[in-house]
Amino acid sequence: MTRVAACQISLNIENPAENIARADKAIADAISQGAQIIVLPELTNSGYAFTSVSEVQERSTTLDGDIVEKWKKIASVNDVVIVAGLALSVDSRLYNASVIIDKTGLLGWYAKVHLFGEEHQFFKSGDKPPLVVNTAHGRIATMVCYDVEFPEWVCLAMLDRAALLAVPTNWPNLGQLIHGTPMEAVRVQAAASVNKMVAVAADRSGSERGHSWVSSSVITDYEGNISAIAHRDSQADVQVLVADVDLPTDTSITPKNDVRKDRQPDLYNGILKY
Repeated sequence: MTRVAACQISLNIENPAENIARADKAIADAISQGAQIIVLPELTNSGYAFTSVSEVQERSTTLDGDIVEKWKKIASVNDVVIVAGLALSVDSRLYNASVIIDKTGLLGWYAKVHLFGEEHQFFKSGDKPPLVVNTAHGRIATMVCYDVEFPEWVCLAMLDRAALLAVPTNWPNLGQLIHGTPMEAVRVQAAASVNKMVAVAADRSGSERGHSWVSSSVITDYEGNISAIAHRDSQADVQVLVADVDLPTDTSITPKNDVRKDRQPDLYNGILKY
């Protein structure tokens, strides 16, 4: 069994330092509960509701910046994996990104490909497939928020043999009616189920410049069943979900069926025409 944590944090673009303080608290809480893999929300260091590129620049960090360096030390001392969404500046370009850090250091970073809403005004779109890395606690993939809604994109992580999909996210509340499990969490369940991967999606909370959020962080097993889901009405600044999950060792679903081996990619060419 592997213990995983999804950290739901109240973020505020007006107070980046408080955002990181809450992220640090969430990481500490997750570690105290024995979590081995810890996922933080999208744009943890900055908040989301930007009004200018200069705001993004002021709140972004770098791959060798203080935030990543601090989390590298925490991961090293505690032998944990930290997956975090960050506003990241790389080669003078701004990205809505995710990083994976373990006891050996920074394993890699991923730039969000499918930008949502006004994100194109502030960030450069990524041009690389989902990041998939080996860790002591399993083979982990990461993508960011809207990326998970594209089945082809999630499939790439499965084909690269990811056992766990980590999704930093900021799911906006667009006025949709929510009955039972929010559709954002349902889509994560579906992604986990059809690709036979554990999924850990860390959402955010807290109002920000008139915006509100679905606030439905979720952990699923590799069949898509919910192992833990956030209390959407909680007023807590930090809510840490923890669950023990079995990471899959293959993609078989019956003795005669395998979600990787049963694919017929030669017949799927039509999907690329549109």
